[in-house]
Formats: sequence, C-alpha cells, structure tokens
Amino acid sequence: MEHFLAVAEEGGFTRAATRLHMVQSGVSASIRSLERELGVDLFERTTQHVELTEAGRALIPEARRVLGAVRQARQVVTEVRDGARGTLSVGIPDGLTPRAVLAALAAFRADHPLVQVRLTAPGQGRCRSGPPAQVARLREGELDLAVLAATGPVPGLRLYTLRTETLVLACAADHPLAGRDALSLPETGELGLIEFPTGWGVRAAVDRAYAAAGLTRRPPELELTDLATVVDLVRHRLGVAFVPGSLADQAADLRFVPIEPHPPRYQLAIGIPLDRPLSTTAATFLERCLRPSRAA
Repeated sequence: MEHFLAVAEEGGFTRAATRLHMVQSGVSASIRSLERELGVDLFERTTQHVELTEAGRALIPEARRVLGAVRQARQVVTEVRDGARGTLSVGIPDGLTPRAVLAALAAFRADHPLVQVRLTAPGQGRCRSGPPAQVARLREGELDLAVLAATGPVPGLRLYTLRTETLVLACAADHPLAGRDALSLPETGELGLIEFPTGWGVRAAVDRAYAAAGLTRRPPELELTDLATVVDLVRHRLGVAFVPGSLADQAADLRFVPIEPHPPRYQLAIGIPLDRPLSTTAATFLERCLRPSRAA
C-alpha cells in the first residue's frame, strides 16, 4: 500500500523509488504483486507516463486508511512496551495557531522527549492542500488530531472548540474606511476584497454570513492561502480583507474595522476522528490543549 501511494502521488515509478529509497524494479514488483492479489490493474503504463485506473483511484483513500491504522497499531504497541514514544501527528492552521495549542506543544515536548511531533499545515503534503485536506488526513489516519476553523459540524469528526473568532475588515491606516467605527455587512459587499479560497475557515465564515443575510457581493480581487501575504497586500493598499480580530495584536500599523450588527464568525477547534480511539499519546496532548488554565 505504501508503494502504491508513492507511485500514485509521485506520478511514476522512478520518482516513487527515489521517495522510498528503493530501486525502481523493486517498486514495480511490489505493485504487480498487489495487482495480482486484487485481480485488477491499478495503473495504466505507457512509455511516457503512468496513470491511475478507475480501480487505482478508488483504492487511494482506502490505502491511506490502511496505513493510518497500521501506524496507530504500531503506536499503541510502542506505548505499551516503552511508554510515551512514537509519533504525534498534528495538523495546524496557516497562521494564528492558538496560544493554547502552542503552549501545549511546548509542554508536551518537554515532558515526552522520546515522542516525535510532526506538524502539518494545510498547504503541505503531496497532491492535497488546504483545510479540506486536513479533514481528509484526519479521517484517513494521517493525522492524530488537527486544529481546524469550523462554521458548523464536520462529518466524521468530533470538535473541541478552543475559541470563537470574530472577523473584522483590515485596511491600511490611510484607507478611506480607516476612520469608520464600524461597517455593516451590506456595505462590504461592493468592496474589492482579498480573500481566502473557498473552503478555508475565514472564507467559509464570510460566505455563510452573506448567505444568511441574503446578500450578494463582488467577486474577490485576489484569492490567497497565506495570511501573512494577505496582510502585506492590505498594508500596501492593494485591497482590504476579512481577517480574524485577534490579528490586531500582531499588526498595529493596520486599521481593523468591526462589522456590525452581524459579524462573520467561526470556531477554532481541535478535531479528532470519530471512527477510532485516540492513542494514549494523542489523548495526553489533547488534554493539555483543553486545560482551562491555558490562554487562548
């Protein structure tokens, strides 16, 4: 399964062999063995490239689930044998990871130095990126838990809310809107906004607020996935953007105008899968994140 995913994600046997630190013939033999066992061709092979068959595409999510289950089984056995060892895989957002999570990570690493902590941002990983990919990685066992921006329930996951984020409109200090005490949601509909792509937490909260108010708006001027770049563009007067209100502490040179009376909101939450129990290591880390004494 690992070899199959490597070929599927790398798009060829040569790159897959490099990724797996194997010779190409060994990877090819492994795939042929898997195809014989399943009774189907997983790839269409030509002299130029390799493409997934329909059966191969159907196998990808199942292969990821199998490897996730194997990883968890190894983790459980390791914990029983050696105590807190192994790997903790955590998905984090691009920018503004809650202080509670950062503090929990620091404390966890100090208390459990033999545990390898792997952090994955939405833009990381082969073939998949963005918050929807974080949810998929959780479901498929690639992550133990993840910090997510949610506007409601997420199928297949249990969410533990850390805090609610209220969005404000960020603009340069000399922007015509900078002197306003507040803006209504309809007033923002005609602005040329710099936005996150569909599916990202901020965008989902804004889309939901507009839909609830029965409003339409102009298409975004730009769509970007990086919060720091969005802030830089706003700073250089290339547009305005909805951003979390907590960003105000980190960008004092900008003006943050509240939206009243119905500001867009989303929840920053830790998500865990519903279909399998957490390892002892992951459960320990989750408990640290949720301690009431920790700052948001």
